[in-house]
Amino acid sequence: MTNTWTMMRTLTRQRSLTAFKTFIVTLVATVVSILLAMFTGEAKITVDFVLTLLFAYAVIGGLVFFVRLAIIQERVWVNNYYRSVPTTNLKLYTANLLATCLSFLIYAAFEGVVLLALAVTRGGINLPTGDPMTVLVEMGIFLIVLGIFIWAFISLVHLLSVTIMAFLPETRIRLVQWIIYLVVIIVASFIFDQVQRLFLLPFGGYDSNTLTGSSSVLVGIGIFIVTILLISAVNVYLLEKWVETK
Repeated sequence: MTNTWTMMRTLTRQRSLTAFKTFIVTLVATVVSILLAMFTGEAKITVDFVLTLLFAYAVIGGLVFFVRLAIIQERVWVNNYYRSVPTTNLKLYTANLLATCLSFLIYAAFEGVVLLALAVTRGGINLPTGDPMTVLVEMGIFLIVLGIFIWAFISLVHLLSVTIMAFLPETRIRLVQWIIYLVVIIVASFIFDQVQRLFLLPFGGYDSNTLTGSSSVLVGIGIFIVTILLISAVNVYLLEKWVETK
């Protein structure tokens, strides 16, 4: 029986290559932009300019890689090779989700090292201490948990779609797809609104008599962790009982 750790290492190794390729693309895009700026004379080439460019491309690359990871993750659920591995659906699900998260952290580490090096070259960095540092760490954890939640939610939508469509005639599939998309948009809009509120609370964006500062972030982390566990329980059940490979 293949354990979760071995499965996660295998999946992470494959996705790490995609992370590295995405990182290289952002570097190439930065270099090309610098060369164009040099030839056109539209901007003065400074460390700050390079730092800003790379950060912008890193964010764009991160968004693209985030979506790419979601696609790769979803393919595992209906892939004969992975579903035939001697392991339980719970272990496969856990390994797949954790591998997705770890792969994105690897991409973030690639970008972070270069950005940090540029920041040091510019004249050093001043790390916050005390409460600001605590809030930053909690925000980082919150973003990681939020990413896992989004990937788990995408899996829920995909697995529910596969399960429902298996019982429908061909003529009804398209209609059900549009209904599912509509529900997803509504739910995603609600989630985005709640996330925005949690982000603004530490900075006084919304008045609250009970939650302010770091406590709001911790509550947000707790809420998302519980939600992830509930969604994951449904996902594993769907994998176990209804979702078949292609």
